[in-house]
Amino acid sequence: MGSQKYAGWRKPESTGLIPGLSAGMSMAAVGAMALAIGSAYILNSMTGAAVILGIAVLLIGPSMIRFRGTSAGDYFIAWLRSWPIRRRMAHRYRTGLFAQVPGGHSRLPGLASPIILDRLFDPMTGDDIGALVNPIHRTVTIVMDTSATGRATQPEATTNAQVAGWGEFIRRAGEFGDVAGIAVITDTVPETGARYDVEITKRRHEAAPSLALELMDDRTTELATDRIRYSQRIAVTFRYSSGNFRSGIESVARRLEELTDAAAGAGLFATFASVGEIIAHTHAAFNPAAGPMLDEAMAMTGDPGILWEDAGPTYHADEHSHYLHDSGKSFTFRAWDFPVQPIEDDVLAQLLAPTYRAPYKRVTMIYRPYRPADAIETTDGDYRDAFAAVQRRKRGLVDARQQMRYDDIAATREDLAEGHGLTRVGVLVTVTVPIGASGVDETAFIRAAGIAASIKFAPCFSDQAAMFLAGMGIGVYPDMDETDVTDILSA
Repeated sequence: MGSQKYAGWRKPESTGLIPGLSAGMSMAAVGAMALAIGSAYILNSMTGAAVILGIAVLLIGPSMIRFRGTSAGDYFIAWLRSWPIRRRMAHRYRTGLFAQVPGGHSRLPGLASPIILDRLFDPMTGDDIGALVNPIHRTVTIVMDTSATGRATQPEATTNAQVAGWGEFIRRAGEFGDVAGIAVITDTVPETGARYDVEITKRRHEAAPSLALELMDDRTTELATDRIRYSQRIAVTFRYSSGNFRSGIESVARRLEELTDAAAGAGLFATFASVGEIIAHTHAAFNPAAGPMLDEAMAMTGDPGILWEDAGPTYHADEHSHYLHDSGKSFTFRAWDFPVQPIEDDVLAQLLAPTYRAPYKRVTMIYRPYRPADAIETTDGDYRDAFAAVQRRKRGLVDARQQMRYDDIAATREDLAEGHGLTRVGVLVTVTVPIGASGVDETAFIRAAGIAASIKFAPCFSDQAAMFLAGMGIGVYPDMDETDVTDILSA
C-alpha cells in the first residue's frame, strides 16, 4: 500500500523593509532613523540622535532576536507580566475547608475558573449530554468521544476520502462563524483494569464451571497488565451572542446532528460525552492517582462520584518550566515550526502512539476556523505582503523561500474563491510524571517524536498552567485573557 502525501499549509509571517522585522516594526525603525537624522542635522543635536537610536535599539532590537519562533521581546514581556503574579504567590492555588475558595471546593483554576458544566438535550438520542459554558467569553463547548478504523485495514482511496472529510468537518463547523475553536485531543494513560474488572464481575456467575471462572479472572489480569489506554475526543466550542447562555445551548443543540454527520464523513464514529464523562477525564488530568477510582465508578454507575465544582485540583503551582497539580507534574510543549515540505499521512504516528516512555501523554491539535470574510481579508493581506517580498531582489534574484510563499498564498486565494475554508492550526503536547520525577526522559521523547514528525517543539515557559488547560479540550484557548474574580462573580 502506498503512502499519500499532503501539503497546503504555511506559517503566518509579515515581511518588512528590514530583514527579520515585520512591516510595522520596519516602519517604526525607519521613523526612528528619520528622527535621529533630523535631530543631528536640523537641530544640530548629536546627543538627541544618540538617545533616539539607543531607545530604538532597545525597543526594536529584541524583536529581531528569535528563540524557537518567539522573539526575545515577547519572552521579556511575558516574564514582566508574570513577575508581579509570582511575587504575590498568586500562581499557586490551594483549596480546602480553610481556603478562600467558596465552599472549599476544588474548582478549576486560572482561565478555566469561569467555566460551568450544564446539560444539553440531544434530539437524536433523547439523552442529556454535557455542555461546558463560559459566561465570560460567551462560549459553549461540547465534547465528542470518537473512534476510527485503523489506517492499515483500509485502502488508500478510503484514507484520502477521510482526510477530505475531516477538512469538510472543519469547514462545516466554521461556516457560520460561530465556532471559536476545535480541539482534537489524543490521550494515553496506563490502563487501571477497573473497567475490565467491573465488566467481568457483571458477567460472572458463581454457578459457572470453575474453569470458565478461572479463565475470566486470568483474562481480567492480562487485559490490565502493561497496557496503555488510547482515547480520542473532539471538543467543539461555539460562540453565542445573547446575554443568556440558555439560548446559546439551544442553538448548539440544533447543530449536533450536523456535527455527527460531518464526523462520519471523516471516518469517525462519534458519541457526545455525558456530564459524568467530562467530569471524569477533567479530574483525572489534574489527579492521575484518582484514575482507578474514577474508572471503577464510571464503569459501575456512569457517575464519577464528584461534582464539577470538585473536578479541579486541590493544589497547583504554575512554575516557570512545569506545572504541579495534585498527584502529578506536567510539562507542556508548543509546536513552533511545521514542515515546509509535503508530508506523509502517518507523519504523526510516533507522536500519537502509546509509549511506555511517556505513559501519561496528551496531544492536542487546535483548529481555529476563520469566518469566510475574515479568511478572504487575511489571505489578501498575506498576498500583498508576499507580492511585495518577491519584488525585492538580491543580486537580481528572487528569494526562493519568498517565491514559494507567494505561490502558496496565490493557490490559497484560488481555493477560497472555490468555496474552501481557512483555518489556523496549533499543536500542544503535555506529558505528566510523578511529582518527584524529573521528566527528562519524557521530554526527550517528545522532542524526538517531533523531529520524526518534522515538527519542532518548545516548552511553554511561564505559561505552563494556561497551556495545560488549553490542551484539555474544555473550551480554553491560548488567546484568552486572564479572568478577574469580579468577572467570575458577576457571571
